Parts: sequence; C-alpha cells; structure tokens
Amino acid sequence: MNEQGAAPRVPTNLQCLVMVARHHGVDLSAERLMHEHAVDDRPVPTALLHTMARNAGLKSRCTFISPRQLLRLGGALPVLAELDNGNWIVVVRVDPGAERGAGPETVHVLDPLASAPVPLALPIDTFSSRWRGKVLLVKRSYALSDENQPFGLRWFLPEILRQRRLFRDVALAAVVLYALGLVTPIFFQLVIDKVLVHHSYATLGVLAVGITVALVFDAIFTFLRRYLLLYATNRIDIRIATRTFRHLLDLPIALFEHVPAGVLVKHMQQTGRIREFLTGRLFLTLLDSLSLLVFLPVLLLYSVKLTLVVVGFTAFVGLTVIALIGPFRRRLRELYEAESARQGLLVETVHGMRTVKSLALEPRQRKAWDGQSALSISTRFRVEQISTTAQSLTGLFEKLMTVAIVSLGALEVFSGAMTVGALIAFNMLAGRVSGPLVQIVTMVHEYQEVALSVRMLGEVMNQAAEQRGRSRGLQPRIEGGIEFENVSFRYAEGGPPALDDVSFGISPGTVFGIVGKSGSGKTTITRLVQGLYGVQQGIVRIDGFDSREIDLVHLRRSIGVVLQDNFLFRGTVRENIAATKPDAALEEIAEAARLAGADEFIQRLPRGLETMLEENGANLSGGQKQRLAIARALLADPRLLILDEATSALDPDSEAIVRQNLRRISQGRTVVIVSHRLSTLADADAILVVEDGRVGDLGRHDQLLSRCATYRQLWGQQMRHVA
Repeated sequence: MNEQGAAPRVPTNLQCLVMVARHHGVDLSAERLMHEHAVDDRPVPTALLHTMARNAGLKSRCTFISPRQLLRLGGALPVLAELDNGNWIVVVRVDPGAERGAGPETVHVLDPLASAPVPLALPIDTFSSRWRGKVLLVKRSYALSDENQPFGLRWFLPEILRQRRLFRDVALAAVVLYALGLVTPIFFQLVIDKVLVHHSYATLGVLAVGITVALVFDAIFTFLRRYLLLYATNRIDIRIATRTFRHLLDLPIALFEHVPAGVLVKHMQQTGRIREFLTGRLFLTLLDSLSLLVFLPVLLLYSVKLTLVVVGFTAFVGLTVIALIGPFRRRLRELYEAESARQGLLVETVHGMRTVKSLALEPRQRKAWDGQSALSISTRFRVEQISTTAQSLTGLFEKLMTVAIVSLGALEVFSGAMTVGALIAFNMLAGRVSGPLVQIVTMVHEYQEVALSVRMLGEVMNQAAEQRGRSRGLQPRIEGGIEFENVSFRYAEGGPPALDDVSFGISPGTVFGIVGKSGSGKTTITRLVQGLYGVQQGIVRIDGFDSREIDLVHLRRSIGVVLQDNFLFRGTVRENIAATKPDAALEEIAEAARLAGADEFIQRLPRGLETMLEENGANLSGGQKQRLAIARALLADPRLLILDEATSALDPDSEAIVRQNLRRISQGRTVVIVSHRLSTLADADAILVVEDGRVGDLGRHDQLLSRCATYRQLWGQQMRHVA
C-alpha cells in the first residue's frame, strides 16, 4: 500500500467510492463529483461522501470495527477502509482461513494509488497494523417495486403488497375469531359457576344457544380466513413462479454450462418454501400475536400470579429454541448441500441413461447414488434430532405449565380468590396465550431454514441477466455481414484463450466455411456471433453495428442455428419444426422439410407431421433429428444461417440432398458452415482456418490447398479415408 508520493488529483476516498459504486452497478465519475461538490485534492469529508452516495442511489454508513469483525463481513463487501496515513483503500474480499483451519487469514484490497488495478493480498496482521479500524459500508438502495434489487425476503414484499386488500380481510377475520375465542372459556366458567351450582335450566338453555351461534360464526370466519389466505397465496405463487422462471430464461448460457442441472432445480424449488413462510407461518404468527392484545389482559384480570407462570414457561421454551439455533443452522446447511448433490446425480443419470446402459455403468451409478443417499439421510437424521429435541422440550414445558396452572390455581380456589369455573376458563385461555408466544420463538427456528432457502435461490436470482442494460438495444435489419476485430476470449478467468486476437470478415450473402482441429475455437466464433457469450476483448460487428449494442432477442431471431447435437421438444413433428414460427402455414413447413431432406422420412412416420415425438426426439434416429433441426432453422427464413457440424450425423444420401439444396438454402442469406468434412466447403466463397484460437489462413478452397499446410493436411486425411 502506498504511503508517500505526490497527492493524487482525485482524493483516495472518492476514488474508492467510485470503485465500490461501479461494483453495485452505479457508474460515477470522480471528476464530475469533484466539480459538482467543489472538492479539491484533499480527502472528502465523510458527511459529503454520504451525500454523494445517497444522490447516486446508494446507502452508506461509517463505523469502526475490529479485524475479527472485518473477517466476518461477508456479503457487506466491498467496503472502504481508512489507513493510518489518511489514504483510503477498498477491501474487496477476505479469507478467514485460520478460523476454519484452512490457511492464513488474508485481506484482499484495491489501492487507488497502485500502478495497476489488481487486488493485493495482505495477511490480516499486516493490514491491521496500517488500518485505523474505520470503514465505510456501501450498498445499493432499492425501492420495493424495483425488480432489479438483490434477491432476499424483501424481494417478495411487492408481490405480497399487491394482495394487501386480501390480507386486510384475513386480518379482520382473525380479529373476529379472537373475540369469538373468548366465548368457549366463558361458557364453561358460567356453566360451572352458575348453572351447576344453582341448577338453572333457563340459563343453561340460553348459554347453549349462544355458544352454538358463536361456534357457527367461528367456523364461518375460520373458513373465510383460510379461503382468503389460500386465494391470496395462490395469486402470489403464480406471479413469483412467472418472475423466477422468466429470470432463469434470461440468464446467460455460461451459468447452465457450469452449474449442474440438479443443483439449479433444487435452488429453484425453494420459492414455494419461502412464500409459504412469509404468507403462511410468518403472517399467521403475527396475526396470532395480535391475539395477545385480547387474551393477555383477560388473563391478568383472572390472576396476575398465574399469568406470570404462563409467561415464565414460554420464556423457558424460547431459551431452549434459541440454544439449538446454532447447531440446527450448521446441520441444515450440510443437509441442503447433500440434497443438491443427490438431485444433481439423479438428473445427470436420467439425462445420460443411454450412455449408462450402453457402457453398463449401472453399478457405478448405483454406488454413487447409494453413497449420496446415505450422506443425505444421515445428515437429515442429525437435523431431525435437533427438531425432535426442540419439540419434545416444548411439549414438556407446555404440560408442566398446565400442571403449574392447575396446582397454583387450586390454591387460589382454596383461598377464595378464584372460582372453579374461572380456573377452568383461565387454563383454556392460557393455551391461547402461550401458543402465539411459543410460535414466535419457534418461528425463529423455522426462519433458519427459510434463510438458507433464500440464500440458495439467491445464487440463481442474483445472477445478472444477459440482456441487462441492453433491453432497448438496436434492432437493425440483419443482412449477414460479420466482422471480427482483434477478438480474444477465455471461457474461464486465467484459463487458456479460446480465441486470441482473431480478425476476419464475412460479406453478406456469402457461404463462409470455418475449419480447424478439435478445440481450435470454431464453435466459440459462432457463439460470439449469436451473443451467447459476451466479447471480452476486441469488437464483433454485425452489419457494421457493435454486437453488444444490438438487442439479443432481435439478433437471435435473425439467426438460424443448427448444431451437432440438437434438442427436440416433446410434441408433434410439425410443432418442433414450427417452434420459431408457430403461425407458419403447412406449405412453409413442408418446403422447409424438403430443403432439409426431411420430407422423405416424415412421410413414412405413422401420422406424418402430426407424429408425436418423445423428449429430445428419443423415437428418432440421430440423422432424422438433425434434418428436423435444419428444417426448423430454415422455416424462420433467417438472414444469417449457422451450420455447426450440422451434417455430421447424416448418412451420405441425406447429406447429398442437403448439399444439393445448399445453393437454394443460401440464396439471400449469409451461411456460416463449421465442418470437419471439407468436401462440404469446397464450393464456399471463403474458408477460415483456425489454429489454436488464432487465424491460420483465409481463402478459397483451391487457394488454401496451395498455401496452407494445415488445410492441406486436413484435406489429405479426408481423401485417404475416402479412398
């Protein structure tokens, strides 16, 4: 960390605020802030930093913390930290390794005075010796209605508030139920103290009619409360399900390629649990807590001493549950990790069942499943142990409370301070008071499960959508011109480059081939054209427009893509071909099938175009699936068609049909063909040779044969196989 040198033109704390703001998606200009607030090169006062942050839609708080507390900040990072020389830095990450027995405790910082904007790792002791303990916490400020806010319990509030009228009606029904809840205890008290003692038949009849009417109203309002709550939660469910699935579809393809499908499914299933907690357990517990305003004063009117007994036993229950929260949270996290791994294995096995059967891998998968199941079940047993312990102790305390109430109440009856009927009524009302109090405490226990569910679902919902920031991108007419200018790309940070300084151009309306050895970067080029991955370095232009400025949906609807392994959905052949153009006429579908060479086998299917396909076309051969995928791409009449090993699964006759139709297919559009079969590219207008992520050569077939050794080698290998 820099100590000396010329004072920076921009104060270090302002530079740090700009860095942290950009982390939260707020683009600030240090120079503009200095101009607007008349700031010179001296450190910006903390109060002014708060003002700048607030004006930018950020929340900030200045505080002093210890090194131990710094290591536990977690999700609050990055934060601004002041050094002993008055300069500020950004703490971007902490590694509390020693606390977990996993190495030294390390702090990763960004110093605005450093020559390169690269995080510097420092041991916590070294950092602490230079740090004053002062930090500025900054986070994004969101309105309740902002759909871009980070996922958490707050994320559900707008949907709940949409149904506030229904929840208001539920609350009103609950208030009526609380009032009716007093009727039964008072009925028993009057019968015991008045009717039985005086043998008053008339009073008994009146009380019986009254309690019957009250119970009927109680049943009606109980039904209304449950019905309204069910109706409201169902409306919330559909909106939340729609929002979460929409966000899932908006996520970049890289997430689905790196996160197992089973883990994603497990995370997405947490929506129901969270909603159920908020609108069910939490809402009803809060409503029942309001009943304390009705029942607690009534209990105090009966007996202050017995009321203190009720509150005391409830406190014991609370202390018991709170003591078990720590172990419960740790084991619950282990359980969810084990369940996610097991579900991931299940989805992977089902998806790869053909390979499992072909290679006789059943014993291997069975062993893996048994191991995961044993781990999951043993972890669940440890979680249930804690839950059972809490429930047993809670039940014991509630029974002891009843014993204490009856015993002490009997003494009150003996002394004449309370009647027998009053004691019975008090005991009945005590359950109405202790119940909500116990629910409040045990809800803390349940909250631990929900908090973990929020964290799991947040791992998906807090991922940035690929369309974010470009939802109103350009929508030019796509003609098919493509230009790569000094493009470099890596699939993983620090990994080998998939593309390295690649530059070439494709003219509109031409047939362009891409060849190279496996892993050379051919498919990566086509993925960048489709916008499946963001350009990391350089520029990809589509018809002269930077691809990052073009609306993704518009771009992809203008591109037809056929891959080596295409997915077909469950449905009819016609529905699969018309997936990109549902309103297509039957003649258009038939023409697309003919161009793809699929009409011949479709006619032999039991019901032709109306034949039902299994998931991923399991009842078709690989070549038939490939031809349907080609027909699906052609039906939308894309201006740019990408065939990525599209004929690899075709038999020679089918491939010959596609090649014969290629001239018609390419009319009026740009066709990019990625293929190992160089004979397919012999008539291409230009062929790009890719070698280890770089451009090896570019030219026509005859030109490459004469000057490109790699192309000549690939061609020679194929000719030997043909011979």
